[in-house]
Amino acid sequence: MTTPETAGPDTPPGRLGPAAARSAPEMVWQRLLGSHRRPHKNAPFGLLDIGSSKLCCYIVRTRGTDGFVLLGRGYQAAEGFQAGEVIDAEAAEASMIAVVNEAEQAAGEQLREIAVAWSGGRPAAGLVTIDCPIGGRVIDDDDIDRALEQVRTSVLGSEREILHILPVELRPDGGDALADPRGLAAQTLEFTALVVSVAKPALRNLTACLERCHLDIMELTNATYAAGMGCLTMDEMRRGVLLLELGGGTTSLGLFSGGALCHLAQVPYGGEHVTRDIAYCLSTSRAVAERLKNLYGGVLCRACDDNVRIEVPIIGDQLEQPTGEVPRTRLTEIIRARVEETLTLVRARLEDEWDLVEAKPPRSMVLTGGAAQIEGIEELAEEIFGLKARIGRPAAVRGRAGLEDQPCCSAAAGGLVLVTGRDGGLGWKQASEVPALTSGLARLGHWLKQNFVS
Repeated sequence: MTTPETAGPDTPPGRLGPAAARSAPEMVWQRLLGSHRRPHKNAPFGLLDIGSSKLCCYIVRTRGTDGFVLLGRGYQAAEGFQAGEVIDAEAAEASMIAVVNEAEQAAGEQLREIAVAWSGGRPAAGLVTIDCPIGGRVIDDDDIDRALEQVRTSVLGSEREILHILPVELRPDGGDALADPRGLAAQTLEFTALVVSVAKPALRNLTACLERCHLDIMELTNATYAAGMGCLTMDEMRRGVLLLELGGGTTSLGLFSGGALCHLAQVPYGGEHVTRDIAYCLSTSRAVAERLKNLYGGVLCRACDDNVRIEVPIIGDQLEQPTGEVPRTRLTEIIRARVEETLTLVRARLEDEWDLVEAKPPRSMVLTGGAAQIEGIEELAEEIFGLKARIGRPAAVRGRAGLEDQPCCSAAAGGLVLVTGRDGGLGWKQASEVPALTSGLARLGHWLKQNFVS
């Protein structure tokens, strides 16, 4: 696996310089050897956020430590996807091509590689602890990299594909956990890492669709982890915080503590299920139900809601002449029942890891995703989890109209942060990239055969 490189302003020019400063032979050999390429400091690059109900594509340029300048963006409905997974390859490819083309036309750029933030694949996470012999030496970067590779090797061969391996605790000689033990001498290093994985069949379907769209995956990251990196402050991650990514077809939780992601889980319910409940209970269409949810939806009943009447076109009615009418209280009851059930299921998933929660208790919670915009959801989350809640708003991307700070943009903004920065762990890479030299020579042989062998 390839460890991400730092993209800050102090990065050595030889590692992440402008494209114009790199020689043509260097670029050719990096292509042949299959090295994992990071976006250049001044070069535009793209990220595709694949959710349950929408696709979002950003093309940006870095602004050093001040985040990113948005050059172009695209939004499309996630046709061909369900819970972030491909269920109709042709429709999924058309959706991805449309959203990337929309962003490319706005930016005046053309993408061949793209980073991906993905909510699908039924993500799961588990802690793995290993002992690394140091032999009395000073712990350095190579020891951390070897420990990460050892964790990766110990969990290979399952029916799941690894997306992230992230350090959680590092204990020299079995002592206290240290944030960074490098520079200290030790005999052994007890290394605990979080392994985030997804189902291999779902990932193969996604990568195959992207290949048919003529897009190479620069980096693939979990959307919940990305949302945390885009919205959480360092103080929150150090003290302990619970992140809820309220998507269209799924709701995911991420537990951060000590500055690191410690747990990740998902339940198969989200904002789309709220829309379906409204459509079913009020006998109306999905489109009307979505509009009612956005305009009048909430989870807190107010005294005046009984007096507020909402016109609802029944299925078969003309939109201009609706025959149905319900009090706003009825709409609130429908939405609250589904949202409360979803949050209760998330709490149950968190209680399954109660030992971890007791050891690393969250002090607050942050809500992100499109469904986090439902009125009153912060108060309901505080009631169910007993934690102070806020809505997460990313501040890393600035476009012509100001900050892209809506909760639904959290995963996209955080994915950009992960692409350009180092998180201290290992990320996913395609199987064809291992080993790089072997695959590079194979591509070289194929090119020679195509061009010189008659």
